[in-house]
Formats: sequence, structure tokens, C-alpha cells
Amino acid sequence: MKLTKLLFFSIYFIAQFSVFAQESPTLEPKIETEYDFVTKKDLWSTCNSLFTDMTVWNNYDEDERNKLTSKCGELGYSEACEDMWNIICGDDWTDEGYNINYLDDTTAFCKVSSALEPQNGNSYDYSSISDLSYATAWVEGVKGDGIGEYVEFNFPTQHPRITTIKIANGYIKDKTTWKNNSRVRQLKVCVNNTEFAILNLKDVYAEQIFEIPTIGFEITYRGSNDDGTSWYKYKDENGNTFKSYNKEIESGDTIRFEIISVYKGDKYDDTAITEIYFSGLDVY
Repeated sequence: MKLTKLLFFSIYFIAQFSVFAQESPTLEPKIETEYDFVTKKDLWSTCNSLFTDMTVWNNYDEDERNKLTSKCGELGYSEACEDMWNIICGDDWTDEGYNINYLDDTTAFCKVSSALEPQNGNSYDYSSISDLSYATAWVEGVKGDGIGEYVEFNFPTQHPRITTIKIANGYIKDKTTWKNNSRVRQLKVCVNNTEFAILNLKDVYAEQIFEIPTIGFEITYRGSNDDGTSWYKYKDENGNTFKSYNKEIESGDTIRFEIISVYKGDKYDDTAITEIYFSGLDVY
């Protein structure tokens, strides 16, 4: 009997240790500089005039133009950008840029569990968290803090490898709106319905960057079958090359961000996230 009990508790201990060892990591962010849209807006106007109106351009001597051009470059100014809120103005093309450009109208790159109804011309649905704009935000649409609500991204087959998650937490279009609405304290990240990581967000008015274990595989070769279908060779994180017909790999990756806890807003219970976007390897 004693031996049986000892064996039972040994198995129980090993099972508990195994579960503990497989817990997903809790990740802390790198904090970027605080948002300063007022200064940027003034500089944006100057840059826009400088590059579109030769009368303004001729008002500056060569040295002044060089200094202004340098500042505009730091801002990420480009005549191809729609406005100062568009975060792909700079050199950091994100995986959303790849996916939004390459997904057709019938495929949803992003979906959300709920969304606040439109108000005063503002939309708070899934499109606001995947539009690469700081001027809009996803706001969950349930009563209370939105615990358990989520946003989900569907990456297509053979997507670029993802190594970084960047989050603009809260409704950041101005600091008053940011304070009035709730912000996320913790997000649970699930990849293909399996818990992947817990993100600890800070309550700061600045972009937060999380370095994560790589999601996706490097494609080293693409071949064609007689029936016209394709097959791929991949390289894993250990450098091993493998040929895959794995349906999970071939169907892409789904990444879900679920709200676990929040920082309470001064005025509203609504929890907002302005943008979640990605960076990594193989970005075209």
C-alpha cells in the first residue's frame, strides 16, 4: 500500500512539474519615446509645404533646406503617405503591410470578438486595429472592462516569419482620450489555439515592443507537382531543412490577443487598442 501511494504521488508530482514547465512565457516590453503628435503635426505641415511648394522651398537657403530635409526624414515624411498618422510612412514596413496588400477582399486579415458601435463619425471595429493608423482604434463592445474580448489576425500560407509584436496601447489619438478610456494591462497571446505568451503592457503613452519566439518558418525552396500544386522546403529554428505537406503549416498562422486585465480609464469602461502590428524576417 505504501509503495502504491508513493508511486501515485511520484506520478502526480511529475505531471504537475511537466505542466508547470510548459507554461507560456510572460514577456516585458521595450518602451519607445512618448508620442508627441502636436510637434509632429507642426513639422509635418512644414515638410508638406517644403516638398510640394517651390515657393516655400526657395524661402530657405541650401543649409536650412538640408536641416529641414533631415528632420522630415526622421519624421518619416513621404509624399506617398496619406497623412502624419500613417505609421508605415517610415522605413519599417510591417507584416500587416504585406498581408493587407496581398489578401483579397474575401479574406479577413483581422477579426474581433466585439466592437463599440460607431459614434460621431468614428468607427471602432476590426478595421481600426489593422489600418496602420494611429488616428483610429479598436474598442471592445461589451459591458464592463472587456475581459476575455479579443482581436485575431489570420496570416496566410507562407507568411514572413514574425519575431516582434508592436502595440499602441489605448486610444492614443490625443492624451485626454487616452486617459479617459481603459488601456490593456495584460494580453494572452494564442497561436493556432495554443497559448503562446502573456504580454505585460505598461501604462505609458508610447509604443511598446515585444520580442517573441519566431512564428513561422523560413522557406528555402518551392517546387511544383505534376498536378500544378506547389510544395515547399522549410528551415526550422535549429537550421534543419524539411519538406512539408503539413496542413497546419500550409494553412498559415492565427494569432489571437485576449484581454486579461486593464488599467481603468478616468471616464469610460471601454478598453481600446489603437494598433497591433508586426515585424520580423522575410518581409517583402
